[in-house]
Amino acid sequence: MIVAADSIEADALRLRHEFLSLPGLQLTIPQIARLLDLRLEHAEGLVSDLVDEGFFIRAVDGTCRCAESHVW
Repeated sequence: MIVAADSIEADALRLRHEFLSLPGLQLTIPQIARLLDLRLEHAEGLVSDLVDEGFFIRAVDGTCRCAESHVW
C-alpha cells in the first residue's frame, strides 16, 4: 500500500532536497517561501524545525544554509 506523506513532511523533504542539491545555497525565509510556493508562516515553521534538527544553520543576517555535517 502506498501512503502519501503529510504536506508538512513533503515540504521539508523538498526543502532538504534543494539545499542538498545546491551546496553552498543560502536563502532567507521569504526566499524559501517563494522557492517552494509556501506561505511565509509555513516556511518559518519548516526552517525552525530544520534548525532544531541540526540540518540548518541560521546566520545573524537571517540566511539559512545546511549545517556542515550535511554538505558533501
